[in-house]
Amino acid sequence: MLKLSLLFISVFVIGYLILRLSRRGISKKYDRKPENSWSALNDGIDPTL
Repeated sequence: MLKLSLLFISVFVIGYLILRLSRRGISKKYDRKPENSWSALNDGIDPTL
């Protein structure tokens, strides 16, 4: 019974860690910033205003 409960706990912990790592994705801090104000046109921003 003890071995079975330890097995379930370990499977749950490993599954939880896998889900957390897979949902993480790429952080926003690694997104490229516009080089100048005219590059902002890609985001729909008009730099002439």
